[in-house]
Formats: sequence, structure tokens, C-alpha cells
Amino acid sequence: MAMLDIKSLMHSRIDEMFATISGQASDEDCQFALKRYLGSNYNDLASLSFWLGCNAEVFQREAVPAADLVDDAYFELMREREFEAPTRSAVYSTMNREQQFGSVVEGARL
Repeated sequence: MAMLDIKSLMHSRIDEMFATISGQASDEDCQFALKRYLGSNYNDLASLSFWLGCNAEVFQREAVPAADLVDDAYFELMREREFEAPTRSAVYSTMNREQQFGSVVEGARL
């Protein structure tokens, strides 16, 4: 792959990411697009580094950990959403124990 091909590929990946997140994209879509972009960007940097004469394995080795940074960046947002979700509240009664269960529990009187 020539350097100009790598350059056009990197530009097309940026355009692809912004096309994915533009409009009414959800947080999950944005997270996926950013994660995909970071992983592919490090792979593109590995290809570029090959042409520049440096060690391409360094970028290849860091591609997955860099993409995992996105999960860490979205962690707080996901935790907030988890606690914002509506949950069923427990039903509380105004009756006392004897009114609810009676005065006999398993043969013993209270």
C-alpha cells in the first residue's frame, strides 16, 4: 500500500466516523464508531510507520488497548444511564405485622 493510499484511507475513516455519529446517533452508536475509528487508525498508523521505516508492531500492539479506552471514556455515562432507568418501587403497606399476617404464625401466637 502506497503512502497516498494510506492517507486517503485515513481520511475516509474520519469521514466514515463522522457520518456514523452525525444526526440522531445514540450514545451506543457514537461509542461503537469511536472505538472502530481508534482501532483502525492505529492499524493505519502501523501501515504508515512501515513506509517511514520504523517498527510497525508498536502500533499494531497498541491498537486494541487504544480502542478499549473508548469503553473507559463511556463508562461514567453508562453508569449514569443504569441508575436513571426507571425501576419498580417496592410496594409498602400501611398495615402492621399483625394486620398483614394475622396473630398466628406457623402455629405460634404473637
